[in-house]
Amino acid sequence: MVGLMKIARVEVFPLEFPFRSAFLIAGGVAGRPGEPSVRVLVRLETEGGAVGWGEATPTPRWTYETTESIVSTLRKYLAPAVKGIEIWNFDALHRAMDRAISPGVTTGSPLAKSAIDVAAHDALGRALGVPVHQLLGGRRREEFQLSWMISVSEPAGAQRLAEEGLEAGYEVFDVKVGMHGEAGDLELVRATRAVVGDRVVQVDANRGYSLAAARRQAARFADHGVTLFEQPLDGFNLSGYRALCAASAVEIGIDESLRSTADLIEYVRADAIHVAVAKVQRNSGLYRSRQLCETAQAAGLGLSLSGLTETDLGLAAGLHLAAAFDISPLQLNGPQYIETPFLAERVWRGGGTVRLPDGPGLGVDVDEGWVRSHAVEVSL
Repeated sequence: MVGLMKIARVEVFPLEFPFRSAFLIAGGVAGRPGEPSVRVLVRLETEGGAVGWGEATPTPRWTYETTESIVSTLRKYLAPAVKGIEIWNFDALHRAMDRAISPGVTTGSPLAKSAIDVAAHDALGRALGVPVHQLLGGRRREEFQLSWMISVSEPAGAQRLAEEGLEAGYEVFDVKVGMHGEAGDLELVRATRAVVGDRVVQVDANRGYSLAAARRQAARFADHGVTLFEQPLDGFNLSGYRALCAASAVEIGIDESLRSTADLIEYVRADAIHVAVAKVQRNSGLYRSRQLCETAQAAGLGLSLSGLTETDLGLAAGLHLAAAFDISPLQLNGPQYIETPFLAERVWRGGGTVRLPDGPGLGVDVDEGWVRSHAVEVSL
């Protein structure tokens, strides 16, 4: 039985999906309407024939991993490194990946590593006949609210986009700020609040503010009922976040700067964080995301969970993590921006709520023929 659990092969499939609408963050344009956006799928198979799938999202406007780097890292470094490792041995799996791509300033190609980690969890769940949330320790909820993204090139577009979110059935709204100056960002929030009434409004600056600007904006956002101010400052800025947390009436969440559980511990020690934002891909997969969530809850922090506009495959992975740690609402915005044509049945069925998938592993069935026939070549 142990031998049959060993990883026999890892295959990599770059796929292109058109964006429905523009997606902008403080770092630049992450997606344009109609333009292809790449998702890299990983198929992992054990010696016993168990198959699991994972997903990586190249997002060079958010981090350094590109389509080319993810594909080459997976094919040339990570896939050979994990061959022969038992899929239940997540510690050994990550040690092997870290030897192949060593952690430096970051954990070392976390998006690529995440695809293999999630595929291993999926394969193990299928081999054992249990859902991934059982592998993560529990299921504390089965239904989740998703947030609708307000991401616009000009503040004047916020009203229309917020109205679309309401019409689509969303109750939580996540406003991308840090792009339009303090006055423009505030107008975004005002316009959104005017449309959505007393529904939940959060903001995400994606490192777009200085400390002084973040302090001013936190006070203004509080006046408009914002419940979470995510990643206002750039870098591993303990002193800046400590000062901001002490002064802000809005809870301060950290996303990009939480590269590892060790980073989280330093923020906790410095009283420099209110809410830890979990992100499966940023933390190299479910194994280390679970460690981060357990540490955050032990420290008494709030937990949020966001993604990288994944397909429903990545959405399913996030939902299993959220189920284990009772996280909702979720900033898993893939359904707003891209389709998922390669699953037998969608996870997202429309509207602003989504249910945990049933079935073993991630609970989704990938159309392998579709994936193979639609994979694109990547020049390395």
